[in-house]
Parts: sequence; C-alpha cells; structure tokens
Amino acid sequence: MGSRFYLVGETFDYDGREVLRSFVDPNTALDGQFDFPFKARLCEALFTPGGRLDGFAGWMQTNDTFYGERSLMSTFIGNHDIPRAIHFASRQITDCRQGSNTGNGWSMDYRQPTDAAPYERLGLAFAVMLTNPGVPLIYYGDEIGLAGGGDPDNRRSMPWSDSALNPAQIALRARVSTLSRIRAENPVVARGARTTLSSSQDTWVYRMSGCTGGRDVIVAINRADDGRMVTMPAGMYTDLMATGGATVMGGAVTLPPRSVLVWRAQ
Repeated sequence: MGSRFYLVGETFDYDGREVLRSFVDPNTALDGQFDFPFKARLCEALFTPGGRLDGFAGWMQTNDTFYGERSLMSTFIGNHDIPRAIHFASRQITDCRQGSNTGNGWSMDYRQPTDAAPYERLGLAFAVMLTNPGVPLIYYGDEIGLAGGGDPDNRRSMPWSDSALNPAQIALRARVSTLSRIRAENPVVARGARTTLSSSQDTWVYRMSGCTGGRDVIVAINRADDGRMVTMPAGMYTDLMATGGATVMGGAVTLPPRSVLVWRAQ
C-alpha cells in the first residue's frame, strides 16, 4: 500500500505534442507517454540523407520540459506498431512516420541488411536515447537491428546464437550494451540537464550535468558518412566507450563516420 508505480500511455501521434500532454499529470493521470514526436524527429535527424542534427538539438531543447517538470516520457526508436527500425536506418523506408499496414506487414521485402552503415546509424539513435533523460524502451531485437516490416512481420523470432548474426549486428549489440552500462553507472545522463556545446547538420556535442556528486558527461555524435571535426571542452576525461576507460584530453577531435564519443570529466 502506498507504493509508487510508473503509469505510461500510448497515444499514436507523431506531431500532436499537445494531445500527448493533455493526458500527462503525475498527480492525477499518466506519468508520461511513449514519445512518438521524439521517435519521428530522431529518425529524420539521423537516418534521412538530408537530416539535421542542429535542428534536432533545437527541438530537443523545447521537448525537455514540454510535458511538465515531473513527467517521465518513454523514449523509443522501434516498437510493435511500426516496421523494424533497421529499415528506417537503411533508408529502405524513407517516411519516419510510417506505421504498420497490409503492404509492409505481409511482405517478403524486408531482408536483413548486410552492410555496416545502417547498423551504425541505428547505434547513433541508441546513443542519443541512452544519454538523455526519459525512460528508454528497447523493442526486442532492435539491439541487433533485427529485420522485419510492419506487424506481424516485426515479430520475427529472436536469433539467440551469434552464428545467426552478421558482424554489424554483433557490433551494434556491443554498442548498445556499452551505452546501457554508461547510463546505469552515470545517473547524470538520465537525470541531468543537457547543454548543447556545438551543433551542425552532421554533428552534435552536448554536456550532461547537474547531478549532485556526479561528474559531467560530454557526448559527441557524427551522423555523416565521413569524418567530422568537433571541439571538446578543455580538460581531462575518461573515454567511457573505450575498453578500460582510457584518459583523453579535450580539444579538437575528429569523429569517424557514424560514430559517438562519450567522455566523463575527471
């Protein structure tokens, strides 16, 4: 008796933030909703050829407090109502608002991509989701970029053996695992405040700060298909994405294609 629980709603609306917000009130209604507007704009920013991270950074700034100070929105990239995320990342599906329909749910057209680029783009989406506030939802299989069209094709059996996966799938799963560990060990990325340090069409560098006793975390993302240079704040950092947590220095850094850095201040 008297225990608190999280009550989340699902209002399938990519553009009606006001509609979603009308059901959110932690005192009397929902604690939050599945953030469909976040999903659409993250997809457009990272997966479409003309996507813009600077525009997405600005939109995120408006979204941080849109649903109320105590709301807990659930962020996601894929779910059971839409085609599998890997086909948005591969650009086979170009409409980031596409849902399930008879044309994509009962089709053999959605095969497992073999090249690395779609999985790396999907990894960037996970990086944004797992280094920002919210309650992240990972639909089973998206951590390996499982293929599938709309419902029911998005409910394929989970391949449990690595022998059934291609190298890009294994690399994506490792990236999601690392990002999940970073989130668990650094509460600032889930509960802190985000400050954009720089942004362009292809890059976004932001600082997560504000948790008592926690060190700031800097995230840098490059969505481009070639390297991009960004400037990290001066100081010494621990590279949280590197095995063993190497010490690195701030300054000019070249981000490889479709890559993310996550650094914690020392």
